[in-house]
Amino acid sequence: MTTEGLPLGLTAGKFWTRNKFKGTAALKKKINPTRVPIEKKESIRWLDNVRQSTELLGDPGRCVHVGDRESDIYELFCAAREAGTHFAIRTCVDRLARN
Repeated sequence: MTTEGLPLGLTAGKFWTRNKFKGTAALKKKINPTRVPIEKKESIRWLDNVRQSTELLGDPGRCVHVGDRESDIYELFCAAREAGTHFAIRTCVDRLARN
């Protein structure tokens, strides 16, 4: 965005639909979500978008990835740091962070 608030554009986005959704409470009774690898979760799209954007622009330092509470995942923080890019995320819980 410019200093006036004009969006300059988007570099990645992923859209999908679920065939069947029973709700997170029902799903958590069947599996422990902390034991499922990130590659098998819908959340992988956040990491895919970081990779796609930084590759497309070629200058990761110019990227700022913006995410909602669903993007509040450790793997995304690691991916952004490894890529040398930035992020602004609405978190689900208080986070202890340092620079």
